[in-house]
Amino acid sequence: MPIKRQLKVIHVELKEPFNGKRHYYFGSKKAIYETLPHEVVGISYQSLRALGDIKNRPYEGRKSTIRQGVLRTLNGNDYENENDNQ
Repeated sequence: MPIKRQLKVIHVELKEPFNGKRHYYFGSKKAIYETLPHEVVGISYQSLRALGDIKNRPYEGRKSTIRQGVLRTLNGNDYENENDNQ
């Protein structure tokens, strides 16, 4: 079945849990800082932006690893039809 949409996803893996979790997923670099304080992430938003593309070179710091990937989705109707066949 063909993929209909591809969305950017930012995966933040913390070395130490924050609110009981080590893995967080976001749609943008800026969105990280709406949930996680920069002290927990180990890098400020401005510094993370200055790194540029993290898709091919993830950020690896003392407190976290930040990777960029792709979330592949189907459109709503295709997903519903797929579930009907199971």
